[in-house]
Amino acid sequence: MMTEKEMREADVPTFDTLDELTDYIRSLTERDHDYGTSAYAASMAAVAAFYYIAGRLGLTGFKASCADLDIIRRTRRLKCPFMLIRAEDMLFPQYSIEGKVREALNDWLPWAREEAQKKLAEHPVHVHPDVLRRWRELAGTKDAQPSERREK
Repeated sequence: MMTEKEMREADVPTFDTLDELTDYIRSLTERDHDYGTSAYAASMAAVAAFYYIAGRLGLTGFKASCADLDIIRRTRRLKCPFMLIRAEDMLFPQYSIEGKVREALNDWLPWAREEAQKKLAEHPVHVHPDVLRRWRELAGTKDAQPSERREK
């Protein structure tokens, strides 16, 4: 039986049939688990199902990328724009992580402005003054930049 570390490092196999996939999921769910191995069993079963469906539907890399981001959106219940950043990209200047983050923040500003306006309309009573100030900044200033947060 695999340890938590072994499960974390294990490759998830691909399957040609639904029966093979079901057997794999069964092997993950019917074994003894501790706190850590149960998390990896869930992710490994999900990845195996993802691979199976992607193969059956002939997903391209782009479609698979869209699907896996949608999985994150759904499982994390994200109702806002988000991005993933790979630390490995720090090693290569052409990836310009800082530039990508700045660009994303600028692209998300209309969303943030609208959300801040909604929150202000709810008449926040139990909001920290710094949060209220931030909402007002986002809601009322068209050129407010997300990077202009007050330093403490």
